[in-house]
Amino acid sequence: MAAVAGVWLVSTSLPSWTAVASTALRERRGQEVYNANCLSCHGGPTGGAIDDSPPRHNANGHTWHHPDCAIARAIRDGSEVMEFAQPGAAKMQPFRDKLSPSDIEAVIAYIKTMWTPSQRQLQASFTKEMCFEASHVVSD
Repeated sequence: MAAVAGVWLVSTSLPSWTAVASTALRERRGQEVYNANCLSCHGGPTGGAIDDSPPRHNANGHTWHHPDCAIARAIRDGSEVMEFAQPGAAKMQPFRDKLSPSDIEAVIAYIKTMWTPSQRQLQASFTKEMCFEASHVVSD
């Protein structure tokens, strides 16, 4: 009986463990890419204000107000598609030739680690409502 319970426990907890590990690895990769490409303009996990330009991506900024597909599009295409940019804001370069779609997804995953739980929850609802394919937000 104990052996059956052990097999059941392992088989039911394995998928959740692998999902957590996969998320942690994606967030870590995102942090590396963010630090190399975004940190100098957008800052880190603390400081800033909601109306900073360029915007902070942490909980003090407004990035969490946008769905994943809009964030991915802004990273990929830069200022060309940023309908939410402030008038007179500095232009952001496109990263489509520098970052892969998986790098962009990883950066977004890392950015979300800087938000409060309630901000992450609200932003997830925006993504679900506004992105046609939330699981493939980076593809064209």
